[in-house]
Amino acid sequence: MDRLISLSSPLIENSKYFLNIEKTTFLKSLKYIFSKVTFVGWGRKKSGLWATQMAKLTRGDFLLLEDGLIRSLGLGVEGSPSFSMVQDNVGIYYDATTPSKLENILNSYDFNHDKELMQIAKEAREKIIEYKISKYNNFKKVDLSYLNNKRAKVLIIAQTYGDSSLKYGLAENFTTKEIIEDAIRDNPHVEVYIKIHPDVLLGKKKSDIDLEQIPKTCHILTDNANPLVLLKYFNKVYTKTSGMGFEALLLNREVHCYGMPFYAGWGVTIDKLKAPRRQRMLTVNEIFASMYILYTTYYNPYTHKKIDLLETIESIVSHQNKHNF
Repeated sequence: MDRLISLSSPLIENSKYFLNIEKTTFLKSLKYIFSKVTFVGWGRKKSGLWATQMAKLTRGDFLLLEDGLIRSLGLGVEGSPSFSMVQDNVGIYYDATTPSKLENILNSYDFNHDKELMQIAKEAREKIIEYKISKYNNFKKVDLSYLNNKRAKVLIIAQTYGDSSLKYGLAENFTTKEIIEDAIRDNPHVEVYIKIHPDVLLGKKKSDIDLEQIPKTCHILTDNANPLVLLKYFNKVYTKTSGMGFEALLLNREVHCYGMPFYAGWGVTIDKLKAPRRQRMLTVNEIFASMYILYTTYYNPYTHKKIDLLETIESIVSHQNKHNF
């Protein structure tokens, strides 16, 4: 592999167990114009834009990093160490404006002839559902008994203001207010709930929806409940680009997308947009295998060993039991 260089000290620190990346500055990076290096950045953050621009300038390579969908015990904004990372030398999975390594996998991988992969995916999906493993995994037990009635329910997932996946997931032309209106119109006599993002509940970020715009007939969920616990109470889910929409698919829920997240455009969601590059009909398990296994690298930050998806799930469950999560 070429030398890896990056502008971002936090990126280098957060990825040190996955990759050996050298620190550089903008001025110093110019000397690599005629060298064989790979420019590393974080998704569509400033460091990621720098990496792609430098690769274009030098006709070299870039590598974009992001957290995987099973990230850690606690929240990333609280400094909890990561179990997973995606590494993409084509684009990044949440950017639907351009191809990504994940999209290429989904378009071309021969799932029918990889029985071992699909068996691991099936087992991992079952364990994720059984142990309720999500992106973050330190959820306190929340009393959701008020949802345990016989009325049909739909869930609208609010996201954080300025979330990169909204811009690059082609969701900016839709407002959460529009989604709420559609959900109410499409589901008469059904209870409509709106879930606020956990980072917003912690006061770390702003929401993508003005709470004043929410109709009084809708219920606002402010409990920081485990998504896989919460989702079992709902028949349908409406989202722009939230990863929680894919967790709803894992539970066989009907998912409406007002953007183009990685799991949309493959025939498993009801989409407001078309995705011409996404050329196959796939199953949820095939999308799961691609994202969680083929596209993601795992590392145990507590034992400092490379691990796989199943070992990651086992490790998180072990830590949850130890700390009574």
